Amino acid sequence: MSNQHPILLCWLRKKWPWILSALIILAIILVSLRTIAALNELKYALTPPKLPEYKQLDTHFINQNGWPSTKDYNHQWPYHASQGTATLPIPYEWLIALEAPKNTPWFILFGQEKTFLTEYIYRLGFINLNDPDQQDSVEVQLPLGLAKTTSIPMAGLNRKATAVGFTCAACHTGQFTYQNTRYVVDGGPAMTDLGLLTKSLGAAIGQTVLSSKLAPFDGRFERFAKKVLGSNYNVVSKAKLKDALNATVAKLAKSQDTINVTEGFTRLDALNRIGNKVFADNMDRPENYNPIEAPVNYPHIWTTSWFDWVQYDGSIMQPLIRNAGEALGVAAYVDMQIPTNPLQQPASFASSIPIKSLYNIEQWLAGEYPLRDYQPGELGKINGLRAPKWPDSLPKIDEKLAAKGKELYIKNCQSCHLPPMDNPQFWQEHWQKIRYEEEGEVKQTDLKYLKLNLINLAYIGTDPAQAEVLPNRTVNTKELGLNTDVCVHVNKEQKTKHMKEELQFVTVKDNAANNFALALGAVVEETNQQWFIQNYTSEEQQHKLEGGRPNCLKHSFAYKARPLNGIWATAPYLHNGSVPSLYSLLSEPRERPTFVELGQLEFDPINVGVSQGKYVNALNLRTDLQPANQTDDYQNGYFILDTRQAGNFNTGHAFTDDPTVLGKIGKKLNHEEKMALIEYLKTL
Repeated sequence: MSNQHPILLCWLRKKWPWILSALIILAIILVSLRTIAALNELKYALTPPKLPEYKQLDTHFINQNGWPSTKDYNHQWPYHASQGTATLPIPYEWLIALEAPKNTPWFILFGQEKTFLTEYIYRLGFINLNDPDQQDSVEVQLPLGLAKTTSIPMAGLNRKATAVGFTCAACHTGQFTYQNTRYVVDGGPAMTDLGLLTKSLGAAIGQTVLSSKLAPFDGRFERFAKKVLGSNYNVVSKAKLKDALNATVAKLAKSQDTINVTEGFTRLDALNRIGNKVFADNMDRPENYNPIEAPVNYPHIWTTSWFDWVQYDGSIMQPLIRNAGEALGVAAYVDMQIPTNPLQQPASFASSIPIKSLYNIEQWLAGEYPLRDYQPGELGKINGLRAPKWPDSLPKIDEKLAAKGKELYIKNCQSCHLPPMDNPQFWQEHWQKIRYEEEGEVKQTDLKYLKLNLINLAYIGTDPAQAEVLPNRTVNTKELGLNTDVCVHVNKEQKTKHMKEELQFVTVKDNAANNFALALGAVVEETNQQWFIQNYTSEEQQHKLEGGRPNCLKHSFAYKARPLNGIWATAPYLHNGSVPSLYSLLSEPRERPTFVELGQLEFDPINVGVSQGKYVNALNLRTDLQPANQTDDYQNGYFILDTRQAGNFNTGHAFTDDPTVLGKIGKKLNHEEKMALIEYLKTL
């Protein structure tokens, strides 16, 4: 036996490299098999989308109401004012601990990423208010437009937690860059991409779950668990966290959206998303789900507090209804579960929406009434958030050219978009009290509001998708417990001889095929009423919180023509963001680009709009294009909008001499006229 040991040792010395290699290969195979098994078990997409690079630039806040063009946090409280929402599907303590996703899930075994909130999230179009020197701090501030909400039920946790959700500012704060400066536009359209946010956050969570299944190669999960659990880190708490992560990913996998028309940067199908959240998710009725198919450019909101109707399709009157409905759409909690016992009371509509906070945000936006102390012949004054003024740091406005453009505005734009605000006619002729009828009695609002023109689709010729959502969509609300009065617009065919006004109150009750507009207005009304009851709100205070206006709804095949103050800072153009610049908008539709690149922040001060990259410019010159809806939605991290697809049409609003063009509204403008009109629009 003793002679065999030297022989064995000699053999091992000769073969050990092969044996070690075999063991390494075996280990790799085992890890690979475990990874493949874990991937199959998750049944969830773990590869994040490609995103644009993020540039840290000096930030400039544009003066919009006497506020300094610097970081003045006295006016920035709405940036993080909670609407009671849980838009992001994980608790706050998870979010701040979560690492950004690896580009390839297989690489989670190697290295460590910065947290999701340090740089990665800003590649999705969010605005960074943090000091660059504090990016790795534990106390990193949330991006502009995100806020914490305490005590929110969280899917997958079976408990309440501190959630993170969108504020009003998430969708209504714009940004653009020019010569290495980032400009922030309060009330402007956001540059975010909610679809990419969902995919990116899902990949980061999924990769963390995958890591938890690969011990001892579970470094990503271990780092996450130690940050989340802190001093409570132990075997038991870690196992519970692992189970909660698994449940969250399973929930995310089941709730992925059906996308018929990709939204992309700067756009959101807000109406359908609100309907899906309220009537499919909150009611747990999948049959009420509608695919994403009518994206719109995030609307700019300065001056809107004083409009008679808001939304692109002019469908909502009362500010509180609009704001509470938006909060429900971005995942404020509301009790809408149908009782399993038919003897129980229907849904209570108790919610997490902080009505007083919504009112305060609206007051920040609105300011004092514009016609207060107004005398005939004098100009009114917007006292809240005003349209942004063209910064001195951008190319200087040509005043002589702008004067020519003013004449073109009067001739071509004013009949729909109203006179400019420096014209007394704007204040004297276009503000009216709102009249409506309730139980046979004609009533009117105490104050006058700006009456906007609603332009029928047959005339304007722009993409009809968004205007068709409210009239055409239906939802099943049986057994929900709807029984409330809302004010609706009645047309000539609906109006009886006993009706004195076009705005009439009707009772909305449960129905298997309820009109979406009426059902949503009724749900939001009952949600608000429940808050009033719970908070012992007097009738006088309720009237104040509701903005002095009734809950009136309108679903018409039309789009509103709002004043064009600040229009220069709201690209891309048309309601669906299908036109990159004012120059393209003023050109004939056939001259507008077929493909539009969105997500690019660089501002084009000449054509006034979103700068377009080399790829999309080359794409617009090609003649060998694939059919609509078959080109890639993203290229190099940017969204490529295909205007040939329904929902993305760039038709209508046409200045042309061809009478056959859809949506002809004026004569063809030559280059000099376009440039003059653009120069004037910069001054508004």
